[in-house]
Amino acid sequence: MEKSVESPLLTDRKVMEEGYHSINTVRKDIEPNGVPNEGDSTRKAMLLSRCCALLCVGLAVVDWVVLAEIIQKLQEPDEHGESYNKPMFLCFCIRTTYMISFIPYVVWKYTPLGGQGRHDQEPFSKGYMFTRACVLNVLGYISGYTWYMSLPITSVSANTAIYMCACAAVFIISIPVLREKITIIKVMSLLICCTGILLVSIFSAPHAADIKPTTTFTDNLLDVHSPDTNKGSVLGYVLVLISMFMYASYEVFYGYLLQTDQDKHPAMTSLQLVGYLGVTTPVLFGLALPIWHFTGWETLMLPPADKVYLFFICLVVDAIFNILLLLAIALSNPTLASVGQSLALPASMVADLILHHFLMPWPALIGAGCVFCGFCGFVYEELRHGNSHSSNPEVTTEDRRALLNGEESPEPYAESSLDSDNLNNVVA
Repeated sequence: MEKSVESPLLTDRKVMEEGYHSINTVRKDIEPNGVPNEGDSTRKAMLLSRCCALLCVGLAVVDWVVLAEIIQKLQEPDEHGESYNKPMFLCFCIRTTYMISFIPYVVWKYTPLGGQGRHDQEPFSKGYMFTRACVLNVLGYISGYTWYMSLPITSVSANTAIYMCACAAVFIISIPVLREKITIIKVMSLLICCTGILLVSIFSAPHAADIKPTTTFTDNLLDVHSPDTNKGSVLGYVLVLISMFMYASYEVFYGYLLQTDQDKHPAMTSLQLVGYLGVTTPVLFGLALPIWHFTGWETLMLPPADKVYLFFICLVVDAIFNILLLLAIALSNPTLASVGQSLALPASMVADLILHHFLMPWPALIGAGCVFCGFCGFVYEELRHGNSHSSNPEVTTEDRRALLNGEESPEPYAESSLDSDNLNNVVA
């Protein structure tokens, strides 16, 4: 019997078919429906990242309450009735203090405490960090300074209501910039949160006559220590709106500039960028201080000797607050961090009750409950979806990173050319 000999073309066809089926079998296990699926490990990593972000938000809120108590004591009038009010100098010193974030970064990067991860390649160059820090610093500095300028010429309760609603502006800006996913629960949570902020702001001031003479943190924040007769000027509200928009942009673009699929240690990258914010402050605004001083706009001076220690504590505590807030952005997204920041209002009420034995009026308490419920709703939606950003396979994170750097974006993901049509063409 003669042995059947297969033609070389038929043999090649079988080999190619086996390869084709094996490729598609692996693809179905790894990439169902053409969408990358990394399984439970990705889900667990996301949950861990969100939990760390929520921890940072919680610590930042506690830090805010402590900071407010310190600032209140720092700005108490002296025996001559004068208070320490130097917004330009205070902003400059606080933002320069951001350099302390280099301390944990250096410990992680250059000591054995960093483990094997410290040898991983960093996603951004030092030049990238420096130039982007300059842009962010301008946004942040303008936001802080315009807010300080708006305080004397606006109603403090209205000022607070506008500024604390920055979470809504962050959400709106994140939609085009970060492709934030819009859901009913997110929108409703933001509306509930903003409603609570307005309730706290509006229903605190009418009870000013019943407040004890010694002001508390909430008194200072919401202007309930004296009748709210100052309705403010149009310029004041324009300034606070500019400040709020700049602050929202600052948070969103901070998150945008850290977006990359190549960063294995986002917390350390965030600490490094915050450190560069401190480095660029003297570079950008160092010449502004003598100009403010010699023109008489703001005389540069330290507080009285008995309050100097409060000044330096304020610098460190404020820097820690911003480091924690920006860490939360790096580990989650700007909207979650901004909504969490609004928890400072109910936290301040708890501080008033514990430290000063003062309970806010019931409408304000309802507002605080709304803030907390809105935050919980937003967190639930974040954890439920697992990814706060919409998925567009044609525009990846690396594409946005390349466009930001002025480079050509990489080719989008393409299916293997080894499909049945190509196979028939090859065989034919």
